[in-house]
Amino acid sequence: MIISFAWTTKALLAGKKRCTRREWSEKYFQQWVRAYRAGNLIHDAYDKTPRAGGKKVATIRLTCEPYKERLGDMLESDVLEEGGLWRDKREFIELFGGDPNKVVCVIRFEKVP
Repeated sequence: MIISFAWTTKALLAGKKRCTRREWSEKYFQQWVRAYRAGNLIHDAYDKTPRAGGKKVATIRLTCEPYKERLGDMLESDVLEEGGLWRDKREFIELFGGDPNKVVCVIRFEKVP
């Protein structure tokens, strides 16, 4: 499967981004869960969606089963795992409209050397 990182590509390539939160449909989220459960842990990381001319920039390995989480429940330390581009959790939540009750999909990974 493919996952694009667009404006967090530099953090991904630097090894600073090890987690991503997404607003995915239930159907797409379940594709990632099924892939993990089937042992398909290796995925291609793109700088933007291939439909927009994106290119593969890295390979990632899932480190745990994808799950859903309320933004308000994310750990403050996850701001660093998301690439360290935000000052704090509150600023990160603003990316999603500022609603700490919004539930998002969480993908944890490591960049494959």
